[in-house]
Amino acid sequence: MSHDRWDSAVVYQIYWRSFMDANQDGIGDIEGLRSRIDHIHQLGIDAIWLNPTYPSPQGDHGYDVSDYFDVEPMFGSLEEFDQMIEDFHERGIMVLMDIVPNHVSSHHEWFQSALTGGIGNTDEERFIIRDGTGPGGANPPNDWVSIFGGPSWSPFPSSEDSLQRWYLHMFDPCQPDLNWHHTDVRDRFENILRFWLDRGVDGFRIDVAHGLFKAPGLPNREGFGDNWSACWDQPEVHDIYRKWRKIVDEYEPSRFLIGEIHTATRERLLEYVRSDQLHAAFDFSFLHQDWSSDGFRDKIRANLDLWKDTGALPVWTLSNHDEIRHWSRYAPLLDDGSPDDQVANVRYKSLLALVMALPGRIFLYNGEELALPQADVPDEHRQDPAFFRQTPESDYKGRDGCRIPMPWEADLPNAGFTNSEPWLPMPDGWEDYSASTQHDDPNSMLNYYRSMIQRRKTENWMKSDSIGEVDSSSGILSFVKTFENKQVRVIMNFSDSEFRFDNDNTILRTSNSDTSNPFLRPGEVAYIEIH
Repeated sequence: MSHDRWDSAVVYQIYWRSFMDANQDGIGDIEGLRSRIDHIHQLGIDAIWLNPTYPSPQGDHGYDVSDYFDVEPMFGSLEEFDQMIEDFHERGIMVLMDIVPNHVSSHHEWFQSALTGGIGNTDEERFIIRDGTGPGGANPPNDWVSIFGGPSWSPFPSSEDSLQRWYLHMFDPCQPDLNWHHTDVRDRFENILRFWLDRGVDGFRIDVAHGLFKAPGLPNREGFGDNWSACWDQPEVHDIYRKWRKIVDEYEPSRFLIGEIHTATRERLLEYVRSDQLHAAFDFSFLHQDWSSDGFRDKIRANLDLWKDTGALPVWTLSNHDEIRHWSRYAPLLDDGSPDDQVANVRYKSLLALVMALPGRIFLYNGEELALPQADVPDEHRQDPAFFRQTPESDYKGRDGCRIPMPWEADLPNAGFTNSEPWLPMPDGWEDYSASTQHDDPNSMLNYYRSMIQRRKTENWMKSDSIGEVDSSSGILSFVKTFENKQVRVIMNFSDSEFRFDNDNTILRTSNSDTSNPFLRPGEVAYIEIH
């Protein structure tokens, strides 16, 4: 069993805008986060992951970066950031930053120089700018489609006697893609890494880590085979991460690189987590897995196989800022269309118990510990750019519903998040989920999360790397964990019926059912010590 400080870390994601507002502008900030550091510490968290912290016009809420060497003013100052790092380190909590290398903001100095420098200026070379097709170049250079919907090209200034030119943006037009073949781009990002590492940052979550390079010649989807392969996951990207790994390895204590990576095949994912590249990659399979023992079995096996093949310990996550919160994903519906709260809560607790017993790192999303559901945001209040780029026939509502501000104090306006109007409206009844309401309730979800994280810290078998075959039969998922002379079987009931099991040595059940009851309820997990 390895002993790196990241090996079994529980990481807590902070979505800046929604965590805590101290300056009362309706948006979360650094001082707000510092005021709630005890909440994070009491959870037992090992590290936090901060969504983009840099100056940004906020076209995509921070993922459109205008300056990588400073802090967004609405969040605070660089000096406040430094103090925050110190505060977390004093409590033994590491800090991961989000880094966004695939694209910058259209307000970034480089893009502004490219726009204003005239035809043929060298500043354009840092971006992917091409002549259009058709008469006068009126059509985009190819048929690529933006992740947010619509064409991935927008017009770029051209001379009157030339073809219309276009710039590439695989996301929003406010996020022009960088040309990673350019030396300036590669050098700049190495400097960015060192700037923040020197300030004490413990590592980086890499946004769109499979991006950066595009297929030579920028072929049409039809001609290339598929859009995915042409736009993403090009072989040159691995040279970048080899260099980044050398940089972070210069620092002590150990620094950490984890990628947001989507690949067409498992074999392609393997290449990113070799020993000389990234330490880890997110496993997104749970985020899209339905309620199925076979489905979870297959996803767990695949992640464990990746670890065995590469040495990169798995990463488990059930929610993040881009996905429907998992309380709502796994809540069955009653006849009237409302969620079955009782069943949902059992499933919710059990999923945490399941991932806590798996080897590797666990990433939690702020509010998850309060069992926040997905919120229904009225269209007139939505802010996600992905929502506004959808076609009229699309039913995609964007990501705002998982980004509602945190409820802290039940008896304060906006549940204690802010005294002013929050950037997204707080749903009716949101105060019922507040941390103040749950803090002293021994049966609350908050205290359940605290207890499970503490259990993982104190019971070595839970974070042990030794795990047996993950099996599934008749809706029952099971595996055995081993540490020294202790063996524990973990079983989870995905079926709709009770499951009889040998419970003589049960050390945990996720429901409040009688521990002497030999039947595992639907949705329930049990830990059973094997003698």
